[in-house]
Amino acid sequence: MLCRSESPQLNGGTFCDVQAGSKFVMHFHESGPTDRAISDSHKGPCLAYMAKAESNGDGNVWFKIYEDGYDASSDTWCVDTLIKNDGALEVTIPADISPGNYLLRGEIIALHEADRVYGKDEDAGAEFFPSCAMINVIGAGAANPGQYAIPGIYDKSDPGIHFNLWGGDKSYEIPGPPLYVPGTAPVGNTNTTKIGITPVVNAPVMASNPPVNNNTGGKSKSCIKKRHNKCSSSSRKKKRSRSKGNKTT
Repeated sequence: MLCRSESPQLNGGTFCDVQAGSKFVMHFHESGPTDRAISDSHKGPCLAYMAKAESNGDGNVWFKIYEDGYDASSDTWCVDTLIKNDGALEVTIPADISPGNYLLRGEIIALHEADRVYGKDEDAGAEFFPSCAMINVIGAGAANPGQYAIPGIYDKSDPGIHFNLWGGDKSYEIPGPPLYVPGTAPVGNTNTTKIGITPVVNAPVMASNPPVNNNTGGKSKSCIKKRHNKCSSSSRKKKRSRSKGNKTT
């Protein structure tokens, strides 16, 4: 649930330099013969979180930097936009956070089975597709907004987790803690109770690239935990042999 691996030990990888306040593009791609971003039936929100790397993601250290759910005016989910953009998801690194090494956790929540809670039926429940990249934030900020634990940011009864995608609803409440706004202190859910998950088998893979318009022209370098992702100036896609996402119980 944290970074789609049992222990996100930070070794053998390189942190990608990213300027505070700049754009960062993540790429999600499904393993398999199509290399698509994700199935178009897996509609749902996209989110991104950050935490200081020295924490290894453990405890109340995460803060949300991005969220996109459902646009009723165009009947469009973030996943629809992600597919249209060939798996690319652009997020902004907060301008005021303190410099240093961070984990950047991107996530898709697929809601095609979320009208039922995982338990009696193992095919039921929202599916979570998280993956982490390692970045080095460059800047002069001083904010340290980390306040939430993963697992712990979602509950199986949250309206954005237990949701009937096929019920015709024209509104959707994005789950999780509030979005961090530079210059403000986040408030809200501080629940750290872990939710049950099932092992990930075949999830979309997030490959992370510095934005083209902010590329330093340096040599491509890996910033990926255990080869899960790639952070470079190229647009090469990374594949993994995975299938279903984590589910709430």
